[in-house]
Amino acid sequence: MRSIYPLLMLILLLVACGIASCSNHKQQEVLNRAESLIESHPDSALTILEGIEKSELDSKEEQAQYALLMSMALDKNYIDTTAFDVLQPAIDYYLKNGNANDKLRTYYYQGRIFQNQGDRDNALNSFIKGIDVSTESNDSLCIARTLVAQGGLYDGFYDFDSYTKCHLKAAKIYKNLSLSWNEFDCLLNALNGAIASGNKIQGDSILYLCNEFKDLDTTHKLTLTRYKLLHALKFGDIQKLRILIERLEDNSNLDTNILLNLALAYNKVGNAVKAKYLLDSITNGYTYDTLKYLAISVPILENMGNYKDALAVYREFSHTMDSINTLRFDQKVQTVEDKHKLELQAQQDARENAKIIWGCIVGIVFLILLVLILFLLFRSNKSQKDLAIERAKTSELENKQLKSDNEMTLQKAKITEFENEKLKSEKDKAIQQTKITKLENESLKSEREKLILENKNLQLERDKKALESENLAHRVEILENESMSLKELIDSQEELPLEVQQAIKVRIEMLNALMAGYITDNEKYEKPYESWIKELTDNTEEFMNSNRLAFQASHPRFIHYFEEHNLTVSEINYVCLYAIGLRGKEVGNYMKKRSHVNISSGIRKKLGIDKHETNIGIYVRKLLKEL
Repeated sequence: MRSIYPLLMLILLLVACGIASCSNHKQQEVLNRAESLIESHPDSALTILEGIEKSELDSKEEQAQYALLMSMALDKNYIDTTAFDVLQPAIDYYLKNGNANDKLRTYYYQGRIFQNQGDRDNALNSFIKGIDVSTESNDSLCIARTLVAQGGLYDGFYDFDSYTKCHLKAAKIYKNLSLSWNEFDCLLNALNGAIASGNKIQGDSILYLCNEFKDLDTTHKLTLTRYKLLHALKFGDIQKLRILIERLEDNSNLDTNILLNLALAYNKVGNAVKAKYLLDSITNGYTYDTLKYLAISVPILENMGNYKDALAVYREFSHTMDSINTLRFDQKVQTVEDKHKLELQAQQDARENAKIIWGCIVGIVFLILLVLILFLLFRSNKSQKDLAIERAKTSELENKQLKSDNEMTLQKAKITEFENEKLKSEKDKAIQQTKITKLENESLKSEREKLILENKNLQLERDKKALESENLAHRVEILENESMSLKELIDSQEELPLEVQQAIKVRIEMLNALMAGYITDNEKYEKPYESWIKELTDNTEEFMNSNRLAFQASHPRFIHYFEEHNLTVSEINYVCLYAIGLRGKEVGNYMKKRSHVNISSGIRKKLGIDKHETNIGIYVRKLLKEL
């Protein structure tokens, strides 16, 4: 009877474990279902999560998963929270034990809570940590959201360059995810940052990408027109402003920001009265950016001749800007201090890790030495024991063989021979151990040489990648400088011949397309450039004429020099091929003329160049730099 009780207790214990296991499995299924709905139906996910009893979540991992999912559901249902009581289990568990996706999401929603608290420094710090761990994450959507949130904080700190970079990175991610409207919004924000920082080349390229979007609805079209107006106010001319003003005049759904920009545009085109009318209409019950309102009011009042009010407004604007600059300085100092603390903590952690590693190494070496000493002691004791046994046997033999001196002598000879063989064996063992040690040393040396060679190869690979990055940056800089130079040439010389203007405009469009390709890593923007090059260079005579016209517009003294030396148009076309960097063999291959050597000889005579004096290509390129 007594033996039945332990059996019953065992059965009850197994049943309880089964019930607990089923309960945990059920809770995990509910959490997984909520996670599957969090993006598409966040309201349903929130309802599911609210139905879970937190007391039934046994493990810390389940509690952390519930905390993170609940924080995501609240945020996606536009329920802002300023407390960490919901997210804290996820912070405690995932930041130490989670994978890259868990850490990224935890840092993102931690930053969102700091944002709701108004603590922008800690929010930015959380987003930066999230981006740091995102290199191992595959949650592209969360990475893009983190970049957008981080960019928004940079906007509050008036760091427009970082604001622009964050939104450009987010736009690339949204494009890879085929989220076109999110990509469009990020590009508009990046355009706003480029305009605010005064980066015209970057602004032109981003505006080019925005214009590539098709089937925009009314709201997006109005927003794009607004940013085009901002771009024209910053970088454009009066004619562009007039066109954009005409587009916006017929739209009654204009917000205060567009009205402020429209007032500034009217002032720039000379209609200060209309500009003042728009400013007055904004102050009648609208919410608007006071700093921007003050900045726009000053030039409008000056153009109307109201210098007294303009001075008063300017003083108010200066006082506000001083307050903002003071705030920016304080925020930057605080951010620098936080980063310094983090760096000190990282250095302290590195020192502690180094101590642990060296302690382990010393312990391992000590254990090896201890094992070696014990082995030597064991071997010595064994040898002494063997020797004692052998001596006992020898004594016994001596006692037994006292009767015969010859037999005793023979036994001693045998013992001596045995000892000699033993000594020889030990010597052979020592030699063998020496050879093994030598082979191990050679193996270690070979491994060390192999590691040195691999390190050199890795360094060469890094140097190669660094050189490629530097060459790419240099190439983009050259393209940007050429595009700017050609635009300035068109703007400054309105009397250029129509065919010259057309050739330069085509080159500017191709350069913009090529720069857009470098910004977005998208080859489709380079295809128009490649087709234009093929189409133009296939017609040798047309290309040579176009090339000469371009040099005539950009370097008139260079072309005039050859005209003074009585070179014909075809000879100047020939010289301009050397000016773009071709060599003599390449010029002949392109012109498909064997007589190009005679052309070169005739040009040398007209220019007074001895045929042994210098290369005609070097002479032309040197002349291009001097003129």
